[in-house]
Order: sequence, then C-alpha cells, then structure tokens
Amino acid sequence: MEDNNIDNIEQKIKNLEEWNNERANIKPILEIAVDCHNKARRESYWKNYEKASEFFKQAIENYRSTLKLNPKYYLQDVIERVDSVIGEYINNIFSLKISGDRLKTEQGVIEYMEFIESLNSEEKKYIGQYEIALSYFKIGAIYFEDGNFDRAYEFFNKTANLECNRPFLNRDTYFKIGQILFNKKRFKEALVSFVSVLSFDRDNMDAVNYLDKCLKELKIFEHKFKFVSATPTEAKKLIMEVL
Repeated sequence: MEDNNIDNIEQKIKNLEEWNNERANIKPILEIAVDCHNKARRESYWKNYEKASEFFKQAIENYRSTLKLNPKYYLQDVIERVDSVIGEYINNIFSLKISGDRLKTEQGVIEYMEFIESLNSEEKKYIGQYEIALSYFKIGAIYFEDGNFDRAYEFFNKTANLECNRPFLNRDTYFKIGQILFNKKRFKEALVSFVSVLSFDRDNMDAVNYLDKCLKELKIFEHKFKFVSATPTEAKKLIMEVL
C-alpha cells in the first residue's frame, strides 16, 4: 500500500511538471491569441468589420500555433477556442457583406453570393438559416422595388427554399412570389403562392384578394372556399382537378 501511495505521488509530481512545462510553452502564444480575439470582438461590436477580420485572422493563426505544439492538458480548451473564433470570424464576414448599402449594388450582391457559396458544410453551421434567408429576402425586395422582377423572383425563391422557421418571413416571401407570378400571368402558380401565404396567416386579406383575382382569371371562382382552406399541396391537386 505504501509503495502505491509513493507511486501516486510521483505520478502527480510528474503530471504537474508536464503541465507547468506545457503552460510555459503555450502561454505566450495563447495570450497573443486571446488579445487578438478580444480586439476582434470589440471592433466587430463597433461594426468595424474589416478591422475585426484582421484581428480574427491573427487570433485563429495563434490559436492554431498552440495546437502545433501538441498540447496535452490545454488541448480541449484550445480546440474549443479555435471553433469559437472561426464561428465569430465567419459571422463577422457575413455582417460585412450585408452592411451599409452593399446589397443595393450589383457588385455587392455578387460578392455576397460568392461568400455564401464559398462556405463549406462545416462553415455554414456558424450562420443561421434565418440570417441567410432574411438577406436573400432583402436582396429580392431591392430588386422588386427597382422593377427587376426576374432577379427579385430568383432571390425570393432562394428565401423560400431555405424553409427557415419564421412564419412572418415565409408569409412575406410567398406573397412577393405570388405578386410576381400574377403580374406574369402565371395564375396557377400565383394561386398556390397565395394559398401558401394563407397557410402562415389565415387572416391575410391582401392574399385573399389576390387569390380571388387568380380564381377569376382561371374561371374557377366557385371553388374559392376549397382554395382558401387548402394547403399548398392540396391547392396544386385541386387545380388539376377543376381545370
């Protein structure tokens, strides 16, 4: 028993020496990483996104440098820090791409889309689907106001395809899609879009009024009650049945 106690004490001393040596090697680099990380957060908070990006990159570089030292005791802590700073960095770039009037210019939209499409599956997890869907909707709304309905339709569809869990955004998206389709005289598709609006907001009278117009254009107004209470899938089947 006494020998076991001595062995345990010696092991603890050895572990403590290892920890102290590792700490001495890692601490200077880790302190730089933490300092850059804090500076990046401060600049991002003040919406100085480009300056923040520089500090985030430095923080990531220094956190990764500590991993190259093959830490044993600090390993999990540094891995978590790297994951955190990468997430913040990507969100900072996202904020930069949508900041100010960037999305009001064609070049700004191109740069934003290049950024989104360049993200791999791991990186995409750092940005919420709602944030991306909302940015698509904003771009679509800008094109809509400018009368560029084809581009507006493209981005409203991108919003809808993300299927984010925000009823108000889905409602507004399908309403805009419906308006564009109606103006293009694509009444069947427009009808389904306005039914989709009602699936999120049963009391939306603007959607009901457009739905009425679609039914009259298609000469199936007598089926209004069925369409008003239908789901989008049911509406598609109903159109095939009554036309």
